[in-house]
Amino acid sequence: MKDLVSTDRTTERAETRPDPDLLAELARQMGSESHLDAVWDRVVQACVVQIDGAEQAGITLLTGNSVSTPAATDELVRVIDRHQYATREGPCLTAALEHQAVVTAPDLTTDTRWPKFSAAVTGLGVRSMLSFQLYTDTDTIGGLNIYASQPDAFSDDSVHTGTLLAAHAAVAVAAATHSEHLRIALASRDTIGQAKGILMERYKITANHAFDLLILASQQTHRKLKDVAAELAASGELTVG
Repeated sequence: MKDLVSTDRTTERAETRPDPDLLAELARQMGSESHLDAVWDRVVQACVVQIDGAEQAGITLLTGNSVSTPAATDELVRVIDRHQYATREGPCLTAALEHQAVVTAPDLTTDTRWPKFSAAVTGLGVRSMLSFQLYTDTDTIGGLNIYASQPDAFSDDSVHTGTLLAAHAAVAVAAATHSEHLRIALASRDTIGQAKGILMERYKITANHAFDLLILASQQTHRKLKDVAAELAASGELTVG
């Protein structure tokens, strides 16, 4: 089946509201991705195809107290996002940090909600924005941002489609995050197992004793257990403070 995010731009807006079957297929495509970067890229590319009026799209990701842009349709989006992060204001941060499902900015040249941000980005040719909160039942992931060079570029249907895409994206990201955490956990377990095997063979000790040595090295060097194990597996050396 042809990838839905690569639909010909001459036909992408034949219907204002996209076919529900197309969105369902797109959701399945996003859900099938096991890597976060692939999910983010699919989301932003789908936005400029499916959302009426969209010219650029990007993701703002919340990680602890930091914010970043893991995916964008072009470099202009990253420049705009840096202005949001620097000024600590803008539609996306309002959506993500103030837990607003949708934030609309019909004309940034007249909008008074984010004066520093608006002044910076209108000079870059951005007039309209849509931002959608990306969230699951337990956490806010960040925001999905849509940009246009014209004022009042987005319709009610744009909001409707963006809301659906944001919901699908949040579910896909949650699934990919779980898969990524599982891969990391399995990789760490394998590395620790290798390190234990090295110590068992070298000192003719039991698995429990080898594990205790790894924990001791971790505590004395103030490093994570998996990092100590990785160093031992790679170099054969166990550093103890």
